[in-house]
Amino acid sequence: MNLRGSYRALLGNAIEALSAAVEIYNKPKMSYREECTVILLINSWELLLKALLSKNKRRIYYPKKRSQLYRTYSLKDALKEAEQFFPKSVDYHPTRENILLLNEYRNNTIHSYNNRSLNVVIYSLAQTAIVNFRDVVNESFGRDITDEISLSLLPMSIAPPIDPIEFLRSSTTNIRKSNYAQDLAQRLRELVSESEQAGHDTGRLFTVFNVHHVSTKKVASADLIVGVEGNHEGADSQFLVIRRQDPNMTHPYRESDIITSKKDPKKVGLGITIGGLRLTQHRFRAIVWEYDVKETSKYCWRDKSGQITCYSPELVQFLKRLTREELEQAVTNYKSRNIKVSRVRP
Repeated sequence: MNLRGSYRALLGNAIEALSAAVEIYNKPKMSYREECTVILLINSWELLLKALLSKNKRRIYYPKKRSQLYRTYSLKDALKEAEQFFPKSVDYHPTRENILLLNEYRNNTIHSYNNRSLNVVIYSLAQTAIVNFRDVVNESFGRDITDEISLSLLPMSIAPPIDPIEFLRSSTTNIRKSNYAQDLAQRLRELVSESEQAGHDTGRLFTVFNVHHVSTKKVASADLIVGVEGNHEGADSQFLVIRRQDPNMTHPYRESDIITSKKDPKKVGLGITIGGLRLTQHRFRAIVWEYDVKETSKYCWRDKSGQITCYSPELVQFLKRLTREELEQAVTNYKSRNIKVSRVRP
């Protein structure tokens, strides 16, 4: 028996489960929407984690017990075993907590029922899990699933949208909310605080996605708009409009803000160290080259002339997660690249 399974089959099923989760959530009328979506979403993550293990030639089955069938790893054990294979661009710890919170909701769904007031929080947790899923598949398997399926959960409602932040703020004092809802809100606050203090990317744990259904004439009123307009045949069509945000807000750091200056060692920028090594200009540029940072929009923004380059807080978190070995390898590769370039110059 192949104890590693087929990572291609596991990955394919994981993507299909994710696609089904999104499709169910986006149905215009379904009373069991969140429950079905989370069940499929957890299923997709469990399959993805096993695909990650299989691709790295690790078993996905527990040791067989006498008179019992083979059993694959549970979600929690798959998370534990797959940690070492997580891509560096996806912060493992908040991603894990996001999945475990959704899994708790799933367990309540299967064995009991959930309070409807949780739906506003589940929406944000689920959409964050989908973004994390996309990034792991892209980084670990080189497959961009945005070319295959829609990844947007579109809340369909004629009622005013509920702000998940306001929901979380009021959950500890609102007696009308269930004990579980209050407990979830409290743990979310604690997890966000702990993630921040540990230098983790809280965006992998919980993100508020501001999606509006508005007239197509109001495109400028939101960063992400789902519009519906009639075509010449009278049918409705959907489209997304994304407005670029101010890079001064999304990418506030210049290189000099991040690195330790060689000329002035007291100028340590953000004070980042990797394995005890200060982040000098040479080391920083080696990392930027090694990981294609300038080609990754969430890490880097450049003006059209190419003269101004800015970096995001997400890059700072990525740098903090690198190991000394990875830094040294990047420097070695960068040095070899510079030697090759100098040799081919006339």
